[in-house]
Amino acid sequence: MKLSWHGTASILLESDGYRIAFDPFLTIPLHETTCRRKLHAIKYRTARSVLVTHGHFDHIMDIPRLYKDSDTLIYATSTPCKTLMKRSMEREQLRVIIPGATFKLGNFTIRVYQGRHCRFDVGIILKTLFKPDSFLHLKRLMELVKLNRIYAENGETLFYEIEAEGKRIQLLGSMGLDLDTVYPTGADVLILPFQGTSNPARTVVPIINRLRPKRVYLDHYDNTFPPMSSHVDTVNFTARLLRCGIPAAALKRGKVYEI
Repeated sequence: MKLSWHGTASILLESDGYRIAFDPFLTIPLHETTCRRKLHAIKYRTARSVLVTHGHFDHIMDIPRLYKDSDTLIYATSTPCKTLMKRSMEREQLRVIIPGATFKLGNFTIRVYQGRHCRFDVGIILKTLFKPDSFLHLKRLMELVKLNRIYAENGETLFYEIEAEGKRIQLLGSMGLDLDTVYPTGADVLILPFQGTSNPARTVVPIINRLRPKRVYLDHYDNTFPPMSSHVDTVNFTARLLRCGIPAAALKRGKVYEI
């Protein structure tokens, strides 16, 4: 099984020639040529299916431009499906899923669990509002805040477990687990977002302790939609996990990992 990361929470998985894209997003840079966006779009369009973790703009906004009028099916909960239909996606291309669902896509078995979106604490809100880029690009910040309201999460964040070739991957789109859900433990790989609170390390430790994965990969630590997002340093935290005997690394954009 092959895994690659393409920024934010965007993951591509491949097994036996079948590709799934999770939360494909093309970035909203302040200063960047369109070359990188085009390269990511080419990668995303190779996916036969798309799985959505939740409905925020950095998880679903680019789905219509990537997949409208294609054969690619989009799997998501009710709220992001409704949002996508308002953004010109046809109902026939969408598949509404709920926690508890299990289904096959190619060689993959997908199990869906209730997740939870991280809670934006006062520290991260103040840090975002008062960093220099926010003052320099206040109009852009307000546009992103508006997008976050339009693209609602509505308590519908999902947790996916993906199994193929005898391996299990667990994937989160945000740093949170549902308190009342019993999750399987001991997955071969856990993919964790590492942004959204003032102390991401403190936020994800209980998640790792609860799921007890064999390996941890971090994503969503990059500055993909400034000034709302930031680059988060992952070096100290991955080193800490390694000292505790858990292989860990921040995913590198575009690199292919064999699972």
